[in-house]
Amino acid sequence: MLFLPLLDRGWKLPALPTRRGNLIAWSGLALAIAGLLVWQPQSLPYAVSALFLAALPEEWFFRAYFMTRLGQGRSSNLIASLLFSLLHGLTRDWATSLLVFVPSLAYGWLYQRTRDLPLLVMVHALSNLVYAVFLAEYIAAFLGNLR
Repeated sequence: MLFLPLLDRGWKLPALPTRRGNLIAWSGLALAIAGLLVWQPQSLPYAVSALFLAALPEEWFFRAYFMTRLGQGRSSNLIASLLFSLLHGLTRDWATSLLVFVPSLAYGWLYQRTRDLPLLVMVHALSNLVYAVFLAEYIAAFLGNLR
């Protein structure tokens, strides 16, 4: 799935935005991630794997390729987010599928507004890190209480 964009001759890699605002946003996100890792250094292996094995390939495929190939507008974001959630449900569980749907819509909206793939990858990696460090145990307990 991740190699599909490379095989599609009609698709081009998104241009790397180099405006000052992009550089400032990337720096701020990098500082936030670094700050979390200084505070919680045991999360470093998770952060690296979340960046390279989750955020980068998922945003590369679902936003930069798939959503772009679907076209502009809300419907492309909705379809990409539904597929993103469905695949999380198939590979993990359906609670995870529901938990990633709204963030996926936000990532899609952000990508449609900025066309900034590095920004999106860093936002996704930061949200995964925040989820793992702060929210995962509370959400698991909450979902366990619902059963």
